[in-house]
Amino acid sequence: MKAIELLEKVREKPVFRVQDIERIAGIKRSYAKLTLNRLKKRGLIKQVGRNAYTTKDNIFVIASNITYPSYISFWSASSFLGYTEQILNTVQVAATRRMSTIRFGGYTIKFIPLKDFFGYRKTMTNDGELFIAENEKLLIDAFLKPKECGNFDEIRKIFEGADISEERVIDYLKRTGSQTAIKRVGFLLEKTKGKDISGSFEPDRNYVVLNPFSKKWGTIDGKWRVKI
Repeated sequence: MKAIELLEKVREKPVFRVQDIERIAGIKRSYAKLTLNRLKKRGLIKQVGRNAYTTKDNIFVIASNITYPSYISFWSASSFLGYTEQILNTVQVAATRRMSTIRFGGYTIKFIPLKDFFGYRKTMTNDGELFIAENEKLLIDAFLKPKECGNFDEIRKIFEGADISEERVIDYLKRTGSQTAIKRVGFLLEKTKGKDISGSFEPDRNYVVLNPFSKKWGTIDGKWRVKI
């Protein structure tokens, strides 16, 4: 198979690997590696990481296709979805396993392992499929790994900007089972959206500080058992 024909085939995938070249071109692994190396030297493909190549430019598409399953979340999803004005050079990817950080095209691609792995969707772009957190899961992810959202103001921006389904956020909170997330999300959802989901939960008697970045607080909300 000629290089041009091969490129047309691999362009269908946001990220491709040696085994894809083996299958598409019908060649042995050693020759597939040689072919990829030649294409890279000619500037026709770019290497993203170990055994990961692309012809695309959309960093979000690339990052969410390096490992499967995975999806863009945290501050990066907030940026992509327009909930923050911050321009980031780190792309945060929720994944099911630990992976080394990748530096590519002026960006840092950081993989964050999550055990509560659900609540993401596939969307089509000009560069292919992109996997990103649903709004309801983004609210929860922000409190499951708050440091990945920068600061409390950035988390609040997500709540203020995102359109959400009450039924879905209730379902996702129940699936995580995190009392801390339930209390923080429930309280902030009520304050920013006027949505009261307290009837679906029975918070335990412990209190949590609303702002995970600070131990200081002034008042107490007895309904959600949060220190504000």
